[in-house]
Amino acid sequence: MNARNLSMRWAFWTYPVLLLMTFSVSCTFPGHPRIYQTICEEFENLPLTTSLQSTNVVFEAPATIVVMHGVASAGLPPGDPPTSNPYKFIKVEQSLDIPDYTNKATVFLNGWHSMYFGDDDQCVLGLGTLVGKIRLEGKKLTWNALGILRDLDGKEGYSWAYRFTVIAWNAAALNVTVNHDDADNFCKTGTGISDNFYFAKNWSTTTALSSFTSFLQDPDFPSRAPVAILPRGFGFAWGGDAPEDHKLLQLAYNLDHSEKFVEYYKVYSKADQEVLVPPLTTPEPVSLANSGFVSWNTYSIFKDNARRRDYIFGEMVSALGGNDVGVLQPPFSILPHEDIGGGCTAQGAVSTRTEDFFIDNIPFEYAIPMLTGWELYYFCDDENVQEIGVWIDKWSYDKDPAAPTGSLRYTLTSALHDKDNDPGHFCNHKVTILGLRPTAGVIPGRQ
Repeated sequence: MNARNLSMRWAFWTYPVLLLMTFSVSCTFPGHPRIYQTICEEFENLPLTTSLQSTNVVFEAPATIVVMHGVASAGLPPGDPPTSNPYKFIKVEQSLDIPDYTNKATVFLNGWHSMYFGDDDQCVLGLGTLVGKIRLEGKKLTWNALGILRDLDGKEGYSWAYRFTVIAWNAAALNVTVNHDDADNFCKTGTGISDNFYFAKNWSTTTALSSFTSFLQDPDFPSRAPVAILPRGFGFAWGGDAPEDHKLLQLAYNLDHSEKFVEYYKVYSKADQEVLVPPLTTPEPVSLANSGFVSWNTYSIFKDNARRRDYIFGEMVSALGGNDVGVLQPPFSILPHEDIGGGCTAQGAVSTRTEDFFIDNIPFEYAIPMLTGWELYYFCDDENVQEIGVWIDKWSYDKDPAAPTGSLRYTLTSALHDKDNDPGHFCNHKVTILGLRPTAGVIPGRQ
């Protein structure tokens, strides 16, 4: 087989991995005419992996709300990718029973963690985690989750875990509406504005920093009530005509400001396309506020020690709206870092960091932390990856019923290292506070 045919063989084998990790639905391989089948159908066909699950109740107000935080973990052994799972995804199904007094529930992503088995590190082709197929049947909330960490050949075994937070409430006691809109499929492709995911490209730009704008529409969102965007998943993969794996210097994600507004003649990322003008039911082109729409920006960085490379990014979200919803979001920004090179020495390098955080004076009866931004990078240079992730280990919210405000505490852990020299890593993060039922005299927050 000549070099050109060998290159094309590898490209055709690896490019579906890029699409899968970024939730694509169909795409033409750049430079080649092949059309790939619907990737959402591939998600459905993946076999389930046996997983472990642990969940605890964080707080509960009987007859009103219960909030739970948990972790699920699974692994895939080393070896050639099996025919039943050629991309070596880990797919799991979780469920939780909710109390009899609740009739609404949802789940969102609150951290992720992946690690190659044994004393092994690799370059990265792509990585990601998503939560989908959320459905409430009677008093059981069920969902699926996907995770992946792989290099080009996909022969390495790895473990994967994700943190999740479940909210279940009594709709008669809390004015809250949820839009997670994919109970039957991971991604409802072809339905236009109802899709809760998108994939997009950082292609032929001058920076590794990308910015994407998307929106949701739900007529059940009250016109004058806040809407919060809940993180449910992300994916990164190197792109280009002949995908390759690379060392990693920096990986970052920022689910940024959202508003109940949709803008005429603005490009939005939706599902597998860019939508220039949302299909608005108005007699003339117009931007709309408080009309069942919510839009937001998301920023991403995926880079090695090159200034930039083509990559694909994907995101999945839910939305929570209503008169009892509020959001507190601290400022957060991410910028590309360049490698320092041979003159750098990482002082006090550690591969895993755990820190405790405390937020006081929160003006809600119930408050929930959402990990909506994070940044991981090696101190000095790009490296292989043995372990990577950032997650909320545990959290609590304390509020005296007679007090106007409460206090939130959470513990955050991050990991990034290779096996050879433990170069040390930096982690920055953002926690957006989802508030439910503003205390008396307080205007609900905005995101």
